[in-house]
Amino acid sequence: MLMRLNRLTHTARAALRTDRGRQAAGRATDVMAGTARRYAPKHRRKIDKAEQSARSYIERGGQRDLR
Repeated sequence: MLMRLNRLTHTARAALRTDRGRQAAGRATDVMAGTARRYAPKHRRKIDKAEQSARSYIERGGQRDLR
């Protein structure tokens, strides 16, 4: 199970290195954040912050920010 999860993580990070992968991840992020806002409007700030973090990660191509 752990091996499959590691492989899935590696594959997802590899996809973020392509324009097509970043676009797909961005669309998925938008849909998930929109759904979360509809079901939990009182947590909008937290949802917006999480969406921005995800967008930032996607734009870096899956590389962590080591600040």
